[in-house]
Amino acid sequence: MLCTTVAARFVCLPSAALFCTFAGCQPQSSAPASPVVELRRVETSVDPPEPTLAEQMAAVERGASTQILVEQEAQGDQDLIALGKLTQLTDLLLDHAASEFHAGGVAALANLPNLQHLRIRGWGINAECLRELAKIKSLRILNVPHAEFADEGLEILTEMPNLESLRFGSSLVTDEGMKTLARFPAIRQLHLIDVPITDAGLAELARIDRLQSLYIDGGSISDAGWDELFRRRPRLHVHINQQHHDRDPHKHPH
Repeated sequence: MLCTTVAARFVCLPSAALFCTFAGCQPQSSAPASPVVELRRVETSVDPPEPTLAEQMAAVERGASTQILVEQEAQGDQDLIALGKLTQLTDLLLDHAASEFHAGGVAALANLPNLQHLRIRGWGINAECLRELAKIKSLRILNVPHAEFADEGLEILTEMPNLESLRFGSSLVTDEGMKTLARFPAIRQLHLIDVPITDAGLAELARIDRLQSLYIDGGSISDAGWDELFRRRPRLHVHINQQHHDRDPHKHPH
């Protein structure tokens, strides 16, 4: 046997076959070779580890990046306070589901004059947190799928002049809150997650002329409600529970 050290994994091949692989010939079958075996390295692909929050913050501070994405590490209020010093930050994506925040920590984000995209998949985003987020006048995209606010929280967000895309989940928002969404000055994309919307709420959303895309996961909307929506907004891009509506004019395979 011919043996060489290989990083954590070994593959054994007959030496004749290995030689012919490189020489471009076929092994002779008339005289079987003795079982000489050689070890060959097998490369494996491993995703690089996610940079720590501290490493990503350092990159923003030295001007090498304007984005922070954290998926593998839970965050809290103290992390938001530290992030509030990164005035060049444009995209803050905190995706760890175990993260939890409160208004005191969220308030630090109001110090970010260039922040355009904020995604928080953690918990604790209530009306008091939204009151602090509404101070970020540069924000264009807000994504809070595990929020805990009711209709009055949406009233707070009407103060955001550049908010074009809103994705939120909250079982406390009602059809009445859909009337408030119609007053958002710049809204174009809306995604509701487990919001108990009915036909009445959908009719309010149909009034938003500038709305281009509507995603609804959950809710209690009848076929008649959808028919009325498409009668009024035949060009609206619509998803229901992660799938295109059958009448979506922009329908395509996923």
